Parts: sequence; structure tokens; C-alpha cells
Amino acid sequence: VDVVDSKQEIPDLDPLGSEQSMEDVESINDFEPLFAEEQPEVEKPVTTVQPVFNLAEYHQLFLGTERIRVPEIVFQPSLIGEEQAGLAETMQFVLDRYSKDQQEKLVQNVFLTGGNVIYPGMKARIQKELLEMRPFQSSFQVHLASNPVLDAWYGARDWALEYMNREEGWITRKDYEEKGGEYLKEHCASNVYVPIRLPKQVPRTAETSASSKVPGTATNSISEQT
Repeated sequence: VDVVDSKQEIPDLDPLGSEQSMEDVESINDFEPLFAEEQPEVEKPVTTVQPVFNLAEYHQLFLGTERIRVPEIVFQPSLIGEEQAGLAETMQFVLDRYSKDQQEKLVQNVFLTGGNVIYPGMKARIQKELLEMRPFQSSFQVHLASNPVLDAWYGARDWALEYMNREEGWITRKDYEEKGGEYLKEHCASNVYVPIRLPKQVPRTAETSASSKVPGTATNSISEQT
């Protein structure tokens, strides 16, 4: 008796397919450890962490190198964004306005006053700056006020009392009402008014003026057509 299997035989169309599939499975198994390392991070539930802010920290000011750089602003105003010359550059600018003989006399009486000179080492710093800008082996003298904060006020008071009955250094009520409180009257102890020379405006060329006339002509022609 012949026994016949009821299942139909499926022909193997790709005899090498089973071997190739086994190789793919083995290659995938090789990468499974790598997938296992990365997969947990991907599958971890996303938890939102609420940041903790300490408002007290925003009211604290830490002074490290900034504490040392505060007096340096007098010599380098660019540290705070000011586009102007420092103290040493200003001294050099003033000395350059005089002859060499006059410069020699001026540097023999450099007088420091004002609240900023109370910083420790300010006198030594001015001496260092003068040593760098003056000729080799030249002499100079730097004096510090006994009361830097109020000496300037005391000097102005004594000068005002001495010249009380003179017109020099005083302005009338009429001048004050006409010219305002910012008016500067020159005298022996005042600052010198130096007018600022504005740059001359470049004259417009013929081409620029001709090009500016073109839109007007075009507008006139359009209006005539309409």
C-alpha cells in the first residue's frame, strides 16, 4: 500500500536562501548587544525635571578680578564702553601742546586731587605713566592733596572769597538768564574753552546733482501724460 502525504510539497526555489537567512540572523545577533545598550535610553520614559531657581543668587555680586579693575577705568575707559581718552593719554595730550621747556616746568608740579586719587597706589601709577612718556632720565614731581575729596572745593571757596569784589570769574544775572548755567566764563583759574572743529561737508558733485534731478523730470512727464 502506498502511503501518500496529503500535504503538498512546496518546491525550494532558492536552495541558498536558507543559508543566507541563517547568516542574516547570525549577523543580527552580533549587533544585538549594541542594540541592547542603546535601546534602554530610547525606551526610557521622558520625565520632566522642574529646574530649581534660587532667587537669592541673583542678588549677589561676586568681586574677583573686577574689584581690581575698577580703578583701571580711570586709565582705560574702554572697559565700560566709553570711547574717550584715559588719564595718561590726557596728560600726554596736554603736554604735547607746549614746548619742551614748558613741559619740563609743568611736570615738576603734577598735583593729584579728587576722590579717585584715594585708590591705593594711584600716585605710584601716575609716576609710572610719566616715567614712560617723559624722555630718558628726565625728572618730574607728583604731589598728592592732603584731603583729595574736599581740597578742590576749599580752593574754589578761597578763590571766590578773594575775588568777591571783582568782575573776573563772575557772571551777571542777565548773562545767566541769557546763556544758562552751562555758560563758561574764562578767567585765570578756569578751564579754557576750545571750540570743536566740525568736519567740512563734502560738496555734492555734478553727477549727484544731475541724478537727483532725474526723478523730478520723470514725475513731470508722467503728470503731463495723465
